Amino acid sequence: MEITVRSEAVKLFNETWDLIDLKERTREENAAMLHKAHTSRYLWGLIGEPKNFARGEWQVSRVYALLNMAEAALLHGEISLKIAIENNLEGLDLAFGYEAVARAKAILGDISGARENKAKGLEEAAKLEKEGDRKYTEGELNGINCG
Repeated sequence: MEITVRSEAVKLFNETWDLIDLKERTREENAAMLHKAHTSRYLWGLIGEPKNFARGEWQVSRVYALLNMAEAALLHGEISLKIAIENNLEGLDLAFGYEAVARAKAILGDISGARENKAKGLEEAAKLEKEGDRKYTEGELNGINCG
């Protein structure tokens, strides 16, 4: 079976999601989740387009947030948001860029920054045409504790 860069990027992205979705993870699973997210993002950087870069950075940010590594989560969240804005990405990509920044700022204790980005994310989520996407995105944003 031939492994392509694209297929490996997709596989690692999905495997990272599987680890994100676990209620509890071992230290080894946390490390694997981080490695898979970074590797997927790297591979997308070789063959992808801006939406893949924004989504990959979002996923890396989310992993760091789950690991309570707020500064790294903020770094990658801001990169995701910047890619979305600079490339006129809308919908999920822009909403989740704001979500990543809001989540990281909340962990850092920057409540006003978290609230501001959460509000912007909810504005973008409200524009989503697919009800399932809209509800999921709003749920993720509303799950951020902003005090």
